[in-house]
Amino acid sequence: MPLINTHMKKIYLLALFFASFAQIHAQETTPEPEKKHQDIEALKVAFISRELDLTPEEAQKFWPIFNQYTKEVNTAIANKKEVLDRDEEVLNIRKRYKEQFTKVIGQQRMNKMYGAEGKFRQVLINVIKRQKNRQLQNGTRQGIRRNGQ
Repeated sequence: MPLINTHMKKIYLLALFFASFAQIHAQETTPEPEKKHQDIEALKVAFISRELDLTPEEAQKFWPIFNQYTKEVNTAIANKKEVLDRDEEVLNIRKRYKEQFTKVIGQQRMNKMYGAEGKFRQVLINVIKRQKNRQLQNGTRQGIRRNGQ
């Protein structure tokens, strides 16, 4: 039973987390790109911190490494035009950082971290898709009202 309660708590927290993101995003009708990026990064930090269950000491060592790793990955993605070259470069960066992450959080949580990155990205994509669908539906409804009157 405790496993179910723990699992349900995680699901609840995840739902609350992304509902908060949706609320933040919905409130900003014309958000500044930098502010929007900072909000997403803050959500990513919270998401990964929760997924990895970092102690304060681990977090202090982990985040500088993670930030540098993220910077290198983003640069590789921005600079590579070919998909396979980009994927290969990202894989090489992950391999280079493997030992540093393992020293701080261990092998198992390092693997979990890479999974959490993908999970966050997928949830973010889903939230954005839902918001765009809502906007389209609202626009369609408004168009019907205008044409129907």
